[in-house]
Amino acid sequence: MTTYLDYIPIYDGDRYCLMCRHVCPVGRVTKREVTTPHGWALLIASVIRGSLAWDADSVDALYQCSDCSTCQTNCVTDRPLPAAIKAARAEVVRQGVMPASVAEVDRKLREWGNPYGPLPHPVSSQGSGPVGVFIGDATRFLRPASVTAAQTVVTAVTGQSPALLSVGRSSGYLPYALGLWDTARSLIQQTLDEVKAAGVREIITLSAEDADTFRRAYAELGLGLPAEVRVTPLMQYLAPRLAEGQVKLRPNGLPVATYHDPCLAMTLPGYGAAARQVVAALTGRAPREMFWREKRAGPCGAIGGLEFTQSALSAEMARQRIAEASETGAEILLTDDPHCAAQLDSFAQGFCVQSVIELLAEHIQ
Repeated sequence: MTTYLDYIPIYDGDRYCLMCRHVCPVGRVTKREVTTPHGWALLIASVIRGSLAWDADSVDALYQCSDCSTCQTNCVTDRPLPAAIKAARAEVVRQGVMPASVAEVDRKLREWGNPYGPLPHPVSSQGSGPVGVFIGDATRFLRPASVTAAQTVVTAVTGQSPALLSVGRSSGYLPYALGLWDTARSLIQQTLDEVKAAGVREIITLSAEDADTFRRAYAELGLGLPAEVRVTPLMQYLAPRLAEGQVKLRPNGLPVATYHDPCLAMTLPGYGAAARQVVAALTGRAPREMFWREKRAGPCGAIGGLEFTQSALSAEMARQRIAEASETGAEILLTDDPHCAAQLDSFAQGFCVQSVIELLAEHIQ
């Protein structure tokens, strides 16, 4: 099993490297050197060397990383600093010095399978078949309209109702990001059991975060999907079918839009292009672009558990994203991740935020 000690070369090599500092969204908000990629690497390296201890201040700084992967995506040598930071958090949890907010998230995940509350019905797969839609917890609790919308869209494309997977239960990403790795493994195993029981061979995710979890978190935690099971984000599932005319959309009068690249979308090659292709088909024009986009996109704050552990930072990241969208002159902000849609809508201050998935359900033929 990987531990933080396996990443010592990453901490040592990154602690004085400033090449990705300018793209770090947390650093742009906090204006503090400790909360930039090299700052976190230096922090962890200092603890390992014994010149710093895991106290309230150092742990708080460690948990301000948004886990957005912008540093690694913009690193010419692809250094896995995000994974190294999560491993350091797992060590903090092992030592029992994690923040109280992290302990509370862990309690809720263990009790309910999500950080939001109990479901009025059991958390289990619904239906069976070769195609399944991964729902997860944030979509079910924060943007339930996207659940029905996703069913509508996938049914229209495949001709059959998909199985719904992990309805209301975490994908395992949140505990993985927070260093709660035993909890993450337990939740992931439940998903694996559901996939097997439902006979699913292709999992369609509604967010880049969930797709990235299947790809990276599973591997880091020593788990994996069966080799015959494929994972495809909804935008990348739809884009080629729209291009080939397999999927048709009814004309609509949507206003000029800008597009928010969902959290962790930059970790999935081709995601941004596919999503923009879908948005252009939906609105009739390419979206107006924000400055921070694609490989350098700024997250909305609903990432890395920030909304639970660093609520002020999470909120400010959302406000900055809304301000960027407004500056483009667009009338609406579109995003395909239900979690991002809910987060941005909470801080929209009158700016119109809409879900690509929900709009597709309204206009798909």
